[in-house]
Amino acid sequence: MVKVADRQAERTTLLQVAAVAGVSVSTVSLVLAGKAGHRRISEDTRARVRKIAEDLNYAPNLLTRSLRRGRTHVLSFYSAFRHREQADVYMDTLSSAIEMAGGEAGYDILVHCNFNRSSKEIYQFLNGGLADGLILFAPQSDDPLLALLHKSSLPVVLLNGRDPAKIFPSVADDVELGMRLIAKELVETGHRRIAVLTAKDGQARDADTRVGLLRAALLESGISIPSRWVRPSGEHANELLKELMSEPEPPTALFCWHDQLAYGALASCDEVGIDVPRQLSIVGYDGIHWPSPTRHMAASVRVDQSTLARIAVRILDETINGYGGPIREEVLPVTFSTGTSFGSAFPLQRSNL
Repeated sequence: MVKVADRQAERTTLLQVAAVAGVSVSTVSLVLAGKAGHRRISEDTRARVRKIAEDLNYAPNLLTRSLRRGRTHVLSFYSAFRHREQADVYMDTLSSAIEMAGGEAGYDILVHCNFNRSSKEIYQFLNGGLADGLILFAPQSDDPLLALLHKSSLPVVLLNGRDPAKIFPSVADDVELGMRLIAKELVETGHRRIAVLTAKDGQARDADTRVGLLRAALLESGISIPSRWVRPSGEHANELLKELMSEPEPPTALFCWHDQLAYGALASCDEVGIDVPRQLSIVGYDGIHWPSPTRHMAASVRVDQSTLARIAVRILDETINGYGGPIREEVLPVTFSTGTSFGSAFPLQRSNL
């Protein structure tokens, strides 16, 4: 049996190919790089070198080549949330979109998944020459990694984040438009009693942003969301929904700050007998269908992740290739889909739940 160490030691070098072919290392290098014409190397020599390289199973050392050329044609993707949960459909969708966009632009994508390093160690790894540039997902303005990256020459694009120092370009979905679209649909379909399912203990800043924008947009139409109806997602959904719908005047709509919560709420409605959307309309955000036993398709603000990824890769590619214009902060328009969980508000009697 061949040991791993033996297999690693057997990696063929240019020197070995040159020795078998009876030519210089520079000749082998030129032939395998497709530059034999620069030295007028004969066709017979070219053919012999290629044949010997193939027989010896020679493969170029990409790291050495990259250091020599100054390019790896690899882009890093790092999540500033510093964690990755199993069955995270949102991140699965986003990662796939970035992989596709990178491939279309001629790059491989290096997805970083070791979140046990310190910010300084992460910075050193990201800035260590493995990739030509970095797509940094959702950093907070005070993230120490962002401050370290500001001091580097590594091209960086922020995805779903903004750089307070205006050093790095960014691309994000238009969350203000998204929340206005939800508010508009709620108002136009007669909803005046609206509850919210937000993040537990303020753990997600996107939740605070979305809920704040929704409340502000609804206030413009004279609709106020009671504080008691803004509930954290850590509560048991079945009991929460029973409590809300047992009020003398229960909410007619529930906004969930992301689609995973929306599909969880829909499943709970099925379990406790709440008729969606006749009794309660449910709205999410992101436009992603999460696995759920419910028959419903959640109403949601739809974000085109594929386009978002293409824009991020395009901006990063242009930065890598020397773009010197003003810092760009691109915003991707969003749309609203009613799915099957959104309907008009109806006068309701007190629930017997």
